[in-house]
Amino acid sequence: MFRGYDELTMDAKGRIGLPTRYHDRVMTESQGKFVLTVDIRESCLVLYPLTEWEQIELRFNALPTSSVAMTQLKRRILGYATEVTLDSAGRFLVSPELRQFAHLDKAVVVAGQGKKCEIWHKPAWDALQAELLNADFSAAELAQAIDTLAL
Repeated sequence: MFRGYDELTMDAKGRIGLPTRYHDRVMTESQGKFVLTVDIRESCLVLYPLTEWEQIELRFNALPTSSVAMTQLKRRILGYATEVTLDSAGRFLVSPELRQFAHLDKAVVVAGQGKKCEIWHKPAWDALQAELLNADFSAAELAQAIDTLAL
């Protein structure tokens, strides 16, 4: 559902406009409702259509509660999870807590990741991309993943 890269501007109230190419699909599939939460590895946010998120939440709820690691993961992902809805202008509101977590200010990047999209502080995205340019793509695990995808 989400493909591509967009540089966007977050307004002073913390609203970000979803790229228009997604509007029809998200209105059909999730009536413009999403869940916004934090990423588990990076200082970015992840936006899921509500229908996708409901499946993820079911899997989280099935995790064992006796595991400290699983409890910590649930606290992070579910604890920050916030329902958002597109307004009439196709924007969604990012809470101050989520903006602070991802260091978001005016310049943001929305990067499609298939069933979800990531929302980045533009300088953080740019730094990550510069790092990836220098990455060693010959590492065994990465090479195997690339072979699996037949890129």
